[in-house]
Amino acid sequence: MGVRHTTWRNRIACAAAACIALSGCTMQPPGGADTAAGDAPAPSTGKPVIGVAAIDLTSPFFVGMRKAADVAAEDYGVATTWQSAEGSVENQISTIQNFINQGVAAILVDPLDKNALGTVIKRAEAAGIPVVSMGNKIDAEGAYNTLYRDADNMATVARASATALGGEGEIALLVGARGNYVSDTREKAFRTTLREEYPDIDLVSVQPTAFDSRKASNTTVTWMTTDPDLDLVACISDPLCLSAKTTASSLGRADLRVAGHDGDADMHGLLADGSMVVDVLTGAGRVGYWNLAVGARLADGADLPRELYLPSYVVSTDRTAEELRGKGLDLDYATPEEAAAIAEDYGDEFGPGLDDADMTVRP
Repeated sequence: MGVRHTTWRNRIACAAAACIALSGCTMQPPGGADTAAGDAPAPSTGKPVIGVAAIDLTSPFFVGMRKAADVAAEDYGVATTWQSAEGSVENQISTIQNFINQGVAAILVDPLDKNALGTVIKRAEAAGIPVVSMGNKIDAEGAYNTLYRDADNMATVARASATALGGEGEIALLVGARGNYVSDTREKAFRTTLREEYPDIDLVSVQPTAFDSRKASNTTVTWMTTDPDLDLVACISDPLCLSAKTTASSLGRADLRVAGHDGDADMHGLLADGSMVVDVLTGAGRVGYWNLAVGARLADGADLPRELYLPSYVVSTDRTAEELRGKGLDLDYATPEEAAAIAEDYGDEFGPGLDDADMTVRP
């Protein structure tokens, strides 16, 4: 067994009891208004409105975020309006400006480019509208940043990947978009850890995907041709890893291993059969609920720190953790089953009955 915190087990037991009590319930479709970037009106519900400027509304991670965020909106008594940037920084800026014009109570944005939104965020601040940068750190006065322990987590992914290969071999990395804080931070930590701690690991390629699983698949096809000895693909987000693994298997490389980040339930099968060495649970549902909770609290006048951090958990199986331990790496981890319970516990973890201080952990 891995070394895990006792508090996890207490929380997991509570979550399991809650799941049993709620068995038979179904998730309703997201309830917030849904539009592409444009001058769409905020919903008229009589509730405070939270405007969400998303990167997109179709990838599995963002769909999961939205479902949980709309649960949080119901719990916190607010309404949401969602707009997709459709991969365009210009659309994202326009979306935020439209939210300002509509007089929303708070704005959540997942920045495509952390350096492009300073001016429009200043406009929001001048209008008295708090802006939450979801998972990205924006150096703009007036912004709140909800962050992950990206550097530490991705360094662990790098160590687990290299250790699984016995300290030598070929690894490639799929990243998101240049200028995206999460992607850039995870990439830097992964590169640095391999370079400084595993000199016999060859990082043969690092390719951006714009968080698009189709681009991840196309890149994997290229790698299977140009690097037939590739041992492992690491990813800064799970949908990219799932795409890479599926594509490689279809090309006769079922032996290719992956290691990723996000803790998507879709990856549990790969963890179980050993194809995935390690994952990191942030969780689409936890991320969505947490960010909406932060936005709703700010809209209600809460005094929160400018940087807030989400608790995260390394995920692996007992078998893989034992394999890594035998090669010199001792993981502090949760099993996929434990991670599944944590991932669904976001209402208890970040609900309206908690104190503002419970919205963050130490970085």
